[in-house]
Amino acid sequence: MVSTAKASSSRPFILRKGIATLADLADGGGAFGYPGDYPGRIYYVNNINGLSTNDGLSWDTAFDQVSTAVTASETFRALPSGSTNDYIRNIIYVQGTGTAYTKLTSLPSYCDIIGIGADPRGNGAGIAQITGSTSAAIAGASRGLRLYNLQFTGSGSYYAAAFTVLFRSWFENCTFVNSDTGGLDITTGGGYVVKNCQIGCGDTSFSVTGMRVGTGGTNFNNCLIEDCVIYGSTTGFLNAGYLCNGTVIRNNVIMGGTTGVDDNSTHTTIGVLPMYVGNYIWGGSDAMSMSNGSGANTLGNWVSNAGVAAIEETITDITT
Repeated sequence: MVSTAKASSSRPFILRKGIATLADLADGGGAFGYPGDYPGRIYYVNNINGLSTNDGLSWDTAFDQVSTAVTASETFRALPSGSTNDYIRNIIYVQGTGTAYTKLTSLPSYCDIIGIGADPRGNGAGIAQITGSTSAAIAGASRGLRLYNLQFTGSGSYYAAAFTVLFRSWFENCTFVNSDTGGLDITTGGGYVVKNCQIGCGDTSFSVTGMRVGTGGTNFNNCLIEDCVIYGSTTGFLNAGYLCNGTVIRNNVIMGGTTGVDDNSTHTTIGVLPMYVGNYIWGGSDAMSMSNGSGANTLGNWVSNAGVAAIEETITDITT
């Protein structure tokens, strides 16, 4: 005979509308990527009915701007010890509306910023869009930052997004567009992933450079650039990295009015060179400009120099 206590403990838990949440399940937090009792905090942002004086902890008390939530997130990360050494992660949900959010000049670390609304490609209402008026839409330094389903729109002589330092971060299904100068610029960093993003080409303009990394010979280590569309009116993808250990650029469409990929790294050692694998690369006069002296970092790309296309079958530099 089964005891009452044992039978009761084996009964399935029932989620009741308006009372229970998914996190009440023992493994429910897995749906969010974190355990149900994880100490991180969730913030909500809506620039139509949110207020800077709200606590941001629900849609009913949402913050007005992403920047307000960033400040709150960083303050919370320092509690209760005054140190951010715990490395907890927070989440910021950004409601897509018909009004763009103001630029971000101070960035959170160990935080997910997630756009809720329309897909970020295109130029219509409902996109969670962050814009820079005569500036980058997002700029600064961060570690452990994750961006999802967001549009970053730059302006004038600025990149749409300009990261001075970026480590161990992940950008997915985002667009970095409509800046005359460039789409995405990451000066130095490592361990970051840029996946399924549109970079440098929007509805109204093309950037001179689509994506630039390792500016001034800084680090570009252990990174993955994958499944992206990268356009530049002059250069599609510019790599000036000093060290590129373990970095892979694969399965992208990369196009430049003059040069598709410009890799001016000076290294010739195989271990520190990035790998360009299986990309479609188009250049108005030079699809792949490799000044590092070694062709062993390219394999199986479909390359088009000024409309003359070929599958790269050898490990030699493809230049004109």
